[in-house]
Amino acid sequence: MLQPCCNQNNFIMASAKIFLYTHKTLKDDSNPIVLQLIKDRKRKIITIGTAYENEWNFQKEIPNTKHPQYKEMRSLIQNKKNEAVKAIIELDNYGKPYTVDDIAENMDLVKHSTSFKDYSKKLIDQMEKAGQNGNARAYRDAQQAFYKFNNEHDIDLKNITTKKLMQFENKLLEKGLRINSISVYMRTIRAIYNKAIKEELINEKYYPFKKFKIKNEKTVKRSLTKVEIKKIIDLELDSKEKELARDIFLFSFHNRGMSFIDIFYLTNSMVSNGRIEYRRKKTKQTFSIKLTDASKKIINYYGRGEADDFIFPVLSEEDEYKSYRIGLRLLNKRLKKIGEILEFNIPLTGYVVRHSWATIAKKSGISTSIISEGLGHDSELTTQIYLDSFSNDVLDKANEKITNFLD
Repeated sequence: MLQPCCNQNNFIMASAKIFLYTHKTLKDDSNPIVLQLIKDRKRKIITIGTAYENEWNFQKEIPNTKHPQYKEMRSLIQNKKNEAVKAIIELDNYGKPYTVDDIAENMDLVKHSTSFKDYSKKLIDQMEKAGQNGNARAYRDAQQAFYKFNNEHDIDLKNITTKKLMQFENKLLEKGLRINSISVYMRTIRAIYNKAIKEELINEKYYPFKKFKIKNEKTVKRSLTKVEIKKIIDLELDSKEKELARDIFLFSFHNRGMSFIDIFYLTNSMVSNGRIEYRRKKTKQTFSIKLTDASKKIINYYGRGEADDFIFPVLSEEDEYKSYRIGLRLLNKRLKKIGEILEFNIPLTGYVVRHSWATIAKKSGISTSIISEGLGHDSELTTQIYLDSFSNDVLDKANEKITNFLD
């Protein structure tokens, strides 16, 4: 605790103290570990972690050995004390009046929290405000998974070590998660860390991914043959809902494996002069695709109303993201049913559409540099970069060659 009385300019100096704030109980029944700043009888409390009462040494005001991160927290507490001391001394030596807010700002605690929970939440909030609900959901899933692994204790980003990541990975493996599912969590945590470094909140020397390799498994490549796609077209269905699912599936195939989310968001205004012009939701890249005759028939059937109306009746204007999640779930459920009726040995999904388009392209003699090895790159962005290097005319001819067996 720093508690000098005054300085040569007769300003009352500040005090700083760290303790377990037992007057506040969190949802998990733990208490905040707080840094208390006092200046001119005004107090500011800043949370730097959490602990249960049985994990705290009240005499020394530090976590005891029952705290799962007691070593890291003790180090963090000492660092915050040192930062507070330094901030107070600097402000006092400046020779002008200052407040507790000035101390906190000088410590960079309020604006830039480096707690994993707080910083990831800040990123999630930013994504939600920007309408990036899918990314926000992925970040929230990773945050919650790591927080649960950490016994629902917050942790400073600097204390997420290579060893900690390995423990997290092993825990997920014990729970039965697949390697690729784990890699999604790890890549998200890495992205969070990289953003914190970019904002200069954390020094690169703490970066835990230098020695931690994120594992990936090659997924089994699955595709349909021309004969199987013909069977989907010729199948008699018993409901409009299944017909819509089939039409979206075929529309994707006719448009270079367009992702289902981009199909859902297509509006009438994106179709003109025999082409679709749209920006992909995932990569933000712009695509221009010449419509096949089958695509025109599907659009003519569904594309009614005003220019800004969605072509396919899936999304609700009241809650686009929620209706997208529900619509995608129902679409996949109906496609799965269609595949079962036809006794296919793979479920029909958006991945199957894209890979079918690419596989048929390869068998049709289309250059692998155009289809980027049948969309089989580890990074989908790499595939799109390959495709973007060719003119629309080259891609139009390739797409016509791939889909003309359906005419």
